[in-house]
Amino acid sequence: TLLIYYWLIIFSIIGYGIFFDKFFLKAKTKNLGFIGIYGIFTLLLISYFSSFFIAHTKIFNSIIILFGFANFLNNRDIFNKNLQKILIIFSFLIIFIFVSKNHDDFPYYHFPYTHLLTEYSGVIGLGNFTHGFKTPSSVFYFSSLLHLPFVEYYLFHLTPVFFLGFGNLILFQKIEKFLKDNDTNFILYLSLLSIIFINIFFYRLAEHGSDRSAMILIIVLIIELLDLTNSKKNILNKFSFLKLFILITLIISLKTFYILYVILLVPILTNFLNKKSTLLFFMKNNVTYLCLIFVLMLFTVNFFNTGCIIYPVKFLCF
Repeated sequence: TLLIYYWLIIFSIIGYGIFFDKFFLKAKTKNLGFIGIYGIFTLLLISYFSSFFIAHTKIFNSIIILFGFANFLNNRDIFNKNLQKILIIFSFLIIFIFVSKNHDDFPYYHFPYTHLLTEYSGVIGLGNFTHGFKTPSSVFYFSSLLHLPFVEYYLFHLTPVFFLGFGNLILFQKIEKFLKDNDTNFILYLSLLSIIFINIFFYRLAEHGSDRSAMILIIVLIIELLDLTNSKKNILNKFSFLKLFILITLIISLKTFYILYVILLVPILTNFLNKKSTLLFFMKNNVTYLCLIFVLMLFTVNFFNTGCIIYPVKFLCF
């Protein structure tokens, strides 16, 4: 049952990624890893917004997962050439699920917080119960959508595998593209070293709290940033910049204190400050506002839980 749901959730994430890419980003993304990241981003938007008004019950979650899966089936022709890569990578990651226990903090506050989201909505003051509830993560909000019929709460520990899997796909397809173009630059070697590093040091589920998933996205973010800033093209791809927006938003959502990584956008922002048309593009693009809404919801959850916009920054607490 776990394995059936495992593949159903993966294809549902991809279905939401296709939906996001087609209707919001409109970039016709070819990298399946980023399609997966967009899917996670979309599901997290749904999870955070709905948590204010409705508990993530089995019926609600089933509708959400099946909608994504149906969208995948409607667009499965896109993946005819690349479906094998998804199957190979995520089949290997089944070992990741079974090889070790959950993270040490899982019984302490990961599981209880996630379980609360499946029973209640719009709860205020959770930080009073335990210190762990003062530092919520989008891992919990994604996991709460995995409360499904027959398996109850036995899929709550799966969330890190999706970040690891789609992170691997991003790096693998980037390496593949460089080799196909016969372009052996330092970004190729950095991508190769990164994929080796991630799979050697992050292979144990017991080490995946909210930090490891964020670190995988940070590695991807830095490689994408270097790829853009070292591009031979005279004009930077605006859609690639929106991709960085989404990555940074997800990183912040995994741990709010990672808002410090916004500074990584400075090298590219400096290229756009004197380009009015580009600034207008970002101001008019729906993805920019979705990222801002996401961050606003993160701050709202932090404030509801702790009385702080960012915990534990004292001057941001009321």
